[in-house]
Amino acid sequence: MSLKIKAYNLLFSKWYEHIPILYRWYEMSIKHEIMSSPIPQHIAIIMDGNRRFARRMGETVEKGHMYGVDTTQRVIKWCEEVGIRQLTLYSFSTENFQRTEKEKQAIFELIKHSLKKSRESSETRDYKIRITCVGDINMLPDDVRREIKEVHNATASYDHFFLNLAVAYGGRQEIVDGAARIAQMVKDGKLSPESITEGTLDEYLYFDKNQKSSVDLIIRTGGDERTSNFLPWQSSGNECAIYISAPYWPEFRKIDFLRAIRAYQNRERDHRVKYALRVIKIQKLAGKVVAKEIADYLKSGLNLSEDEADLVLQDPHVVQALKRAAQ
Repeated sequence: MSLKIKAYNLLFSKWYEHIPILYRWYEMSIKHEIMSSPIPQHIAIIMDGNRRFARRMGETVEKGHMYGVDTTQRVIKWCEEVGIRQLTLYSFSTENFQRTEKEKQAIFELIKHSLKKSRESSETRDYKIRITCVGDINMLPDDVRREIKEVHNATASYDHFFLNLAVAYGGRQEIVDGAARIAQMVKDGKLSPESITEGTLDEYLYFDKNQKSSVDLIIRTGGDERTSNFLPWQSSGNECAIYISAPYWPEFRKIDFLRAIRAYQNRERDHRVKYALRVIKIQKLAGKVVAKEIADYLKSGLNLSEDEADLVLQDPHVVQALKRAAQ
């Protein structure tokens, strides 16, 4: 991180962040807290604020995107630290093609350089990071498409961590493209309309089919409360959490990242407890409340493990509801 960014962060951070030992203690306490609960396995980030940050710093918007690349590298390391298996980054949307030629060329050069650097990095090989670009790749310049193909081929066998870069990506267009591919399969007699399910559409979207496409948590930096046509299919139907972070992408810190995971865990915990309370209420109306059956409902209905279901049953609200139901 440059000295100029450090000075900016110092000016706009909270008082305790001015004292390194207190900041480090706070960071470690949040990390310890989140590691005691289930970690989201697929997070997606809308990396917003590069241009606004650059303007505030008195820099060009192109320089703002360069600052953002440094943050991206740090976030990948943070994911590795806490055990997140998949990260999707909103790098360049279909709407971004409306920007100036100068800015687009700067972004394309950064994407190309970052892909090449990742492809040749020992960390990519050692940590077995599979890098996939999702979007309408045909919209991109030839040299960017070539580098995308190179990095795909170089990392195709890796399966420890999945990094998806959404480039030339539009969520609604992804669904349209998937539906068109399915329609063509039906027309060619390779697929029957009766066999089409949600899983079928998922198979024909942009994402690599070797890993989970549904998203657990979307983080947006820069403070704007909107999802900007990002992953509408992957974030729907699975209780995906959305966390809005005020700092711009170049100033996004580890504590912001950890807070987002903590917010996801709190929301997930509340959802599971409410589900359990509804099951208890239904069982009571039926005349019989059995803790083991509630655990079975949690495991099947929310796809929880035995340990995760037990944690829900130990929640004070659930314990109290079971006591009342037994009276």
